[in-house]
Amino acid sequence: MAVAEYRGISDDDVQSIVTFLRSVPAVRSETPKSQYGKPVTSYGPPVSNVPTPPKTDPVAYGRYLAVPVGHCMECHTLRDANRHPDYANKLGAGGNVFRGPWGESLSRNLTPHESGLKDWSDEQVARAIREGIDRHGNRLKPPMGFGYYKNMSDEEVRAIIAYLRSLKPLPMAGGG
Repeated sequence: MAVAEYRGISDDDVQSIVTFLRSVPAVRSETPKSQYGKPVTSYGPPVSNVPTPPKTDPVAYGRYLAVPVGHCMECHTLRDANRHPDYANKLGAGGNVFRGPWGESLSRNLTPHESGLKDWSDEQVARAIREGIDRHGNRLKPPMGFGYYKNMSDEEVRAIIAYLRSLKPLPMAGGG
C-alpha cells in the first residue's frame, strides 16, 4: 500500500474518500486476523492540513495527481537500498520489473529524456495514461492502471503531462 504517497492526499480528497466508503453498504464476512510478514515502518509524524493544489498551477496539480493520488511515481521510480522509491535520484526514470500472470513488465521512463517521453506527443502520453496504448500502438502491461485512469478529465491528464514534462530528464533506470 502506498502509505508514504497517500500522506500527501489533501484533506478535502480524504474526506471525499471517507464519504464514499460510508456510502457503500456493509457486507458481513469473516475477516482473519492481520498478519504482517515484514516490520512495520514509521512514515513520520501525523499529517494534517494538506491543501489541494490549485488547478490553475498545472505542474503542481499534475504532481499531486501523479504522486499521492495516482501513485504513478511509486512504480516509475527505481527503489533505493531500503526498498523505497529513490525520488531524490531516480524520479520517474522507470526501471522496476513487475512479474504477474501477464508475464513480466518494466516500468517506463516518464522523464523528458530520449529514453523517456521526449519524443512523445501530449496526445500519445494521454492515450498511454487512459487507454494503455504506447506511441507505437502496443498495449501496455499491468500493473499500469489505465483502467482506473480512463475517466480522468482532460484537465487532469493535461496537468499530469505538464508535471511529467517538468521532471529532470534522466536516462532509463534499472532494467531498461
